[in-house]
Amino acid sequence: MFISSGILLWIIGGTGNHIGASGLVYGLASFLFFSGIMRKNLLLLRVTLLVAFLYGGMIWMMFPLPFEEHVKVSWEGHLAGAIAGITLAFLYKKSGPKNPVYKFEISEAAHEDLPEWWMRGNPHHPDTIAQRAKELKESEGNPHSNESSLRHTGNENVNYHWVPRPKKDPRIKDKPSNKKKQNEK
Repeated sequence: MFISSGILLWIIGGTGNHIGASGLVYGLASFLFFSGIMRKNLLLLRVTLLVAFLYGGMIWMMFPLPFEEHVKVSWEGHLAGAIAGITLAFLYKKSGPKNPVYKFEISEAAHEDLPEWWMRGNPHHPDTIAQRAKELKESEGNPHSNESSLRHTGNENVNYHWVPRPKKDPRIKDKPSNKKKQNEK
């Protein structure tokens, strides 16, 4: 970065002395900022926000400003360092820290078959239909397999009917003598 910003400063710099390491500082700041944006890594985006918060005012020193006649700051060195940092962030966007993969993002259940009880209860669900088609294709490929005869197909016409019990009246108490009489009848 030091060499590339120096060469770029030599190309775009005007007459005069360009002394200091401010081109390197601008290069590192722009590298950190644009590297976090290009990679979309949460850790690097935090660094990006920190750089923007701490060094956000640096951007004004990369351009010729009207008050610069008295200050004599090499804005060309700052601009060359920033361009070098952006270029290096683009060149190295594939290397560096990768996005972490957390345990909750890895779903082992996505690779397992659906339970048979669930498929019997939801025979028209798209996942059930897809798994039935997969099982049918596997059983056609292996004619000696006896699994297909053991599994339910989901077409058994099982109707579940719930009959509610009548509510008991809290005013009427069940007496043991009434129950005996009812059992005798």
